Amino acid sequence: MSIRNMRCWQACLLAALLAAGCTSEEEEKAVAQATAFAEDYFNLRFDEAFARCTPDSRKWIAFRASNITERDLETLRAAGEDAYVGSARCERMDDSTAVVRCVVCEALAPDSLEQREGRIASRATYLIPLQKTGKKWRVRMEGPLRNAE
Repeated sequence: MSIRNMRCWQACLLAALLAAGCTSEEEEKAVAQATAFAEDYFNLRFDEAFARCTPDSRKWIAFRASNITERDLETLRAAGEDAYVGSARCERMDDSTAVVRCVVCEALAPDSLEQREGRIASRATYLIPLQKTGKKWRVRMEGPLRNAE
């Protein structure tokens, strides 16, 4: 292999490693916002979750809150562990929108709509859409969050 080819391969390898190992600051901000939102939302801290959303998302948070039953609350209390985001990564991003894939663990499964007793799901994946407003990323709900698995 010639020196020129070897340097080309080294440059390509370095570029690939840098691209794979780094995320942009904007991606990190979007992932942090989606993670904080998911933990608030799935721990039923709806006021805090709404503070991380666009104004038009309020109706979907209110919808979720209005469908929580006493049985759901009992199930949550008995769980003994708060819901948490096990992993999150940015799926798509442009200048003003992003989608973050969050794996949420130990969260109340939204079974109340089917009139079944709530249960704790050990793991579920959600795609959380975000919109950039000024310099901040905000969750933009266009409907109830659904398991993406």
